[in-house]
Amino acid sequence: MFLDALQSYYVSGRQVMPDNEFDSLKEDLSWNGSSLVKLNKKEIMYLEAMQSYTKGKPIMSDEEFDQLREDLKEEKSSIAVSKEPKCYIETGICTATFTKDNFRNNLLYLPALAILGLLWLGVGFEIIGGRINPIVLAALGTPVVGSAAKALTDNLIFSNNLVASGACPSCETKNRIYFGNVLGVEGFDNTGKIKCTNCKEEIIVQRRSLRASTLPKN
Repeated sequence: MFLDALQSYYVSGRQVMPDNEFDSLKEDLSWNGSSLVKLNKKEIMYLEAMQSYTKGKPIMSDEEFDQLREDLKEEKSSIAVSKEPKCYIETGICTATFTKDNFRNNLLYLPALAILGLLWLGVGFEIIGGRINPIVLAALGTPVVGSAAKALTDNLIFSNNLVASGACPSCETKNRIYFGNVLGVEGFDNTGKIKCTNCKEEIIVQRRSLRASTLPKN
């Protein structure tokens, strides 16, 4: 009732209950320790947009929703940064939020680093011979090899790369998804679809927001 009253007031400007009843309801929730009484206008709009989206009737574009979510994340809102899976009875859609997998993103650069590092040592040894310790030679080449490996990986081997991981919205098993291309072969761009490794549920993941959701139940 409290959420309905807030959403109606902030989103449509319509008042669904008298002020004294709303204040009494808010006080009761506050005494019971509910965090709902601390929601601001942006958080209410976010919840309304989420509910409308799961019902198949979005009230804002993906770009507007993503911007609203980013604003709330910057404000450290628990509403927008929650990663726990949630399911909606009306549609059967379950949602969760993936996060960037920094460890596996860094692993993408290892092949180029290994190849270029060996080339640097091989060419350096041929030119300089044994006059410089190989460890010193490797240290001297670190900035050059690192920059070249990053450029080679980002532009040729794994271009436009992003690895993300998170709990399956349906069964909470951890899954991963790769956005980008591999050696010129196009992969997922703005949206990706994977199957959960456990329950085999299809999961749709948005690259920009990393929102993951299952398909509506028939």
